[in-house]
Amino acid sequence: MPHRILSLLFFLLLVSQGVSGQIRGILGFPDRVMSSSRIGRTSSRNIPEIPSADTSRIIFPPYGTKPLAGDYGFFNYLVDNGLSLDAKTLIRMPYAKSDTLDFLRAKVLFSERKLSQASEYFSKVPASSPFGPESFYYRIVSLSSSGQYDRAAELLSPQGAPPAFSKDGPYAEWTALQSAGLALLRGDKDEWTRSSSAFTFEDYTLSESERVLSEIALSRFESAPKHAGVAALASAIVPGAGKLYAGRVGEGVAAFLTVGSLGAITAENWNRHGPKDWRTIVAGSLCAVFYLGNIYGSYLSVSIENNEHVAAENTAIVYHLHIPLRSIFR
Repeated sequence: MPHRILSLLFFLLLVSQGVSGQIRGILGFPDRVMSSSRIGRTSSRNIPEIPSADTSRIIFPPYGTKPLAGDYGFFNYLVDNGLSLDAKTLIRMPYAKSDTLDFLRAKVLFSERKLSQASEYFSKVPASSPFGPESFYYRIVSLSSSGQYDRAAELLSPQGAPPAFSKDGPYAEWTALQSAGLALLRGDKDEWTRSSSAFTFEDYTLSESERVLSEIALSRFESAPKHAGVAALASAIVPGAGKLYAGRVGEGVAAFLTVGSLGAITAENWNRHGPKDWRTIVAGSLCAVFYLGNIYGSYLSVSIENNEHVAAENTAIVYHLHIPLRSIFR
């Protein structure tokens, strides 16, 4: 029974090697083949990525004496129409030092995705300035977009936020939205509960973002997580079932058809040519490899799906922390 001996040796090899890189490569290959098929690709998720922050710095010229007031309207026109390069050129003029100049420089840096530097310039604008509220919240968004969730949450805390921007100030609901979004990003359920309690869903500039964050919180804090072991067991019983459990329907169908077809070919050759024929052995070996790859891929797919789901949710959270700013401070 050479084919049974080969199967036993293959099984013992898997057990002895555990999850070594070689075994992961062997089992990962058939899973990649099935997942990359025309049917399998229907499971692919297009995640809108948050544009990465630009860590390079823009060097502004020293403060000069030119008054900014005459160019302020034109600068806003450039920024509102997405002409960031022209706005960056204009703001390099030797303007006199002012809160307005620091604010406009920060807006240019923000539009250029130089988020850390933008946060620095937004912090220069005092709370008492007409641009104070907008600068404060754009600073929070800058930190959030660059992944500095703890720093942003610290600024929004009662100890860090100026009185006007506290949860009891005139921007109470907007502050609560920012705090709630950061709580989701940090996985802090208690803070989410405290902050989201201020949602009224009545302010049109905030209601849509409040609704989206509430849906994400329900998914993140209340839904039972999927387990990789369950996916592996399901695919061991029915090939592709673990992929369906993970939510990757196309990949599950592709795995079922592939392993099922190879199994049918093996059975056909067994009946026609016997178990010792090379065609039976080749077909059976391929079926075994793809069957095991289907189990291994299903095990991994739960983690991959969970990570992709979290990434998509984080993108939506950061988006809905930024979008209301355009309406509130228009």
